[in-house]
Amino acid sequence: MTPRSTLRAVILDADGTMFDTLPSLSAAAADVLREAGLLGVPAALLRSALNRGLRQFIRRALVLQPAPVDADEWLRIEQRFLEHYADHRLIDATPYPGLHAALSTLKAHGVRLGVCTNRDRTSTQRLLDLASVASLIDVVIGLGDAPAPKPAAEPLWFAIERLGVSAQEALLVGDSETDCACACSAGVAFAAHIGGYAARPEALIPNVMTFERLDRLVDWVLAQRGEARDPTGA
Repeated sequence: MTPRSTLRAVILDADGTMFDTLPSLSAAAADVLREAGLLGVPAALLRSALNRGLRQFIRRALVLQPAPVDADEWLRIEQRFLEHYADHRLIDATPYPGLHAALSTLKAHGVRLGVCTNRDRTSTQRLLDLASVASLIDVVIGLGDAPAPKPAAEPLWFAIERLGVSAQEALLVGDSETDCACACSAGVAFAAHIGGYAARPEALIPNVMTFERLDRLVDWVLAQRGEARDPTGA
């Protein structure tokens, strides 16, 4: 990790890091597959696709069908899933406990905050709005904002640039091999949320710390800056 007082920005993944979205996405997939006369797919089998974006999530469900899905039907179902999820299921996603408090504390200590996700910008912004944390986030980089998605380094570099910090002054917080590889490629320290969707703990190495609760992440970040929580709660 970089020396004390040089950590100026924390950049977070969305799915599996800020929000527990697997149940709502799996429900949306089940709705659309059932509507199309196809078989539902257990959430556990879709988990590995979650950090690659919403389209990859439903594509995984279609690949796992016992019989091949016609190309035209595939595209129709994919689009239907995106619309149905946005209209009916996105609202069911839940922030991980303590998200608002964690971001508020970091913000109060002058830490710049960003989101770097393979989810599209529109649905990401809506999640942030629903959780009442949008005003705390300085930069959002979503799918399509960089030439290639994570694990490529470009999305994270874009976030760093827009936050006005260097790679050595930033921390990427994520829950997947995709996030870990992105941080490594970008030369950014990585903190691993082990309560997210990683298939294997080893996939989150190398990291500078692991956490299950967001308050532990906050305490660690402040310690790197040589700071501590305000006794009044900030």
